[in-house]
Amino acid sequence: MTLNVRLLLAAALVPLSLVLSACDPSLPRPKSTGSARGEGGDFTSNAAVRVVNDGRTRFDQQVKNAVADLQEFWRENYPKISGGRAYPELRGGIYSVDGTKMTAALRRNACLRRDPRGAANNAFFCTVDDSVVYDRNTGHLVGQLAEKYGPFMITAVIAHEWGHAIQQRLGIFEDNAGSPPPTIFTETQADCAAGAFIATVQDGRTPHVTVDQQQLETTLLGYLQVRDPPPLSTAQISHGNGFDRLSAMADGIANGVGFCFGEEFEQRRFTERPFTTEIDYLQRGNLPYAQIIDPTPDSPDQSTLQIELNRFWADAARSADKQWRDVSIDQTNDPTCPDARTTEFNYCPGGNVVYFSDEFARQAYNSLPDKRVDRATGRLTLVDDAPADYALGMLFVYGWSMAVRAQLFRAPTEDRDALLAASCYSGAFTAAMNSGRSEGFQLSPPDMDEATSAVIKLVPSPEAFGAHETTALQRIQRFTEGYFGGLADC
Repeated sequence: MTLNVRLLLAAALVPLSLVLSACDPSLPRPKSTGSARGEGGDFTSNAAVRVVNDGRTRFDQQVKNAVADLQEFWRENYPKISGGRAYPELRGGIYSVDGTKMTAALRRNACLRRDPRGAANNAFFCTVDDSVVYDRNTGHLVGQLAEKYGPFMITAVIAHEWGHAIQQRLGIFEDNAGSPPPTIFTETQADCAAGAFIATVQDGRTPHVTVDQQQLETTLLGYLQVRDPPPLSTAQISHGNGFDRLSAMADGIANGVGFCFGEEFEQRRFTERPFTTEIDYLQRGNLPYAQIIDPTPDSPDQSTLQIELNRFWADAARSADKQWRDVSIDQTNDPTCPDARTTEFNYCPGGNVVYFSDEFARQAYNSLPDKRVDRATGRLTLVDDAPADYALGMLFVYGWSMAVRAQLFRAPTEDRDALLAASCYSGAFTAAMNSGRSEGFQLSPPDMDEATSAVIKLVPSPEAFGAHETTALQRIQRFTEGYFGGLADC
């Protein structure tokens, strides 16, 4: 979040992102060659799929199992989006790379010949020879993601790359009216295609890979790690921020391949944008913790999150001919709320107050999944405690949304309907703060990632509002509906 100044900086960001992008033997139909106990999103039986430079590791086997099920999925579903044409098999093969180590076999790949280091910390679809390449090194990005967030992360990554293969077959990469689609469009469309496949895995209709609800929630949090770093200019916008990517995947899970490759997706709007002020860039989009929990502005021409929340909901209530009572906040380790359960961060209807403990609020402020890399060794470390002012801010936004339920609708604030409604209201408020319409207070480029992270892991935690039998996907979908559709869609 930021309190407004003009960008004078010309320094370039140094991104580290899982490219997951589009840059000759045909694959036979896979055979099963044994079985392994399915755990943590792992496989239930082994598929025999040819991989060039196969490391014969558990990582490689997870890829083979994902490929086997992806091929069957697209053999069934490709005709639905291609006018009835059969699915063309991958021609260029699959390549397993151990970081930057090159072999004669790997040099057969057109993209690796051009850039032998291009696969390190990466996975990609090569448009030149219709192949998929992945880095199996356990110290690099995909391996670290799988270790931290579970092996189904590997399946999600390969499913994304197969989405690019489908785009290639449909001619989506070809020039359209003189120019190809923006990268952010093709990347999020591949995320959507991955989501459509994941839905099939969820339904238990894939013989080689499995996932349960908890494993999928963990995978979604891990997928947030493949977002773009905040750009300095629109030219640096590439794959999409975490919200753009996860909302696309959620749409694929909910709506299937027809949605991903249909007219509605072609009209998709994106939220990734560059920094616009020098101070916002230098702070990496984060106000100090003290400013997030302080409802009093530093000067009359500034605002605060709490002021904007009360202003937004007073206006909304007025438009509906209803009365709004401003919500207050209370920092306390011993909340008193006789009409609702107490946690470390919640809304109390009786006192019309959002209360919080300092310890939990500080944890929320430092809660964003992120990655750090040793440039000398290429060794990558995943962290869960990067600063995230709007992750903490999102808890306040949900608290005010519960006040909307209590004040304007006389509705419960501690059930499934309440949490999903609050997700939608929170999306609508976030869109208003991310539009530049708010004077003296607005969101920063990283805030959409921070909001998404909070919706997945902070909001449903027992220390805050609780999950109330909602899933991360449901909350993301309702947040997305509110963000793009406004309160009318809530």
